[in-house]
Amino acid sequence: MTRSYELGFILEPRVPEDEAQALCDKFKGLITDAGATVTYVDHWGKRKLAYPIRKYSEGRYFFIYVSSDDAVSWSDIERLMMQEEKILRHLVVRTDQDLKRAYRKGKVKPEQPGDVKEEEGAEETSQPAETSAQTEKAEAAPAKTEKAEAPAETTEATSEDAPAASTDDAKEGGE
Repeated sequence: MTRSYELGFILEPRVPEDEAQALCDKFKGLITDAGATVTYVDHWGKRKLAYPIRKYSEGRYFFIYVSSDDAVSWSDIERLMMQEEKILRHLVVRTDQDLKRAYRKGKVKPEQPGDVKEEEGAEETSQPAETSAQTEKAEAAPAKTEKAEAPAETTEATSEDAPAASTDDAKEGGE
């Protein structure tokens, strides 16, 4: 069974770009040595933190997406991340179960044919429910836009009335 993981970590903002990339490559090497494959690396760059961490208000964000046939021993990788002083925070999340749930609900199509295996009976029963839910959402959407357009028209009518009233007041004052 293929499992997918997402490893996210935040580096101190004062770390130079080349050193940050070297740290990312180091952890990619540790992951591949553990028997997993790195599917994608996402470097967000320097971003503002939600709250200060070690008196830093910014950090360099990295995300490494991993797929593995066996359960990877994340304890060794996490231990090394905790020992690295330049890493402010890290988090490992198993994402394959979320992808299966999203696939069942029809929100996501599987990227690889072997990633998500569904029973044939489950697919047939879930399809009509998804179609009716999507139809209801599509029917509800125009009704909301009509309501949103109606107040705009009344606002225009009042704005036309307002200048007319002010010009009448000006004429009365002038007479």
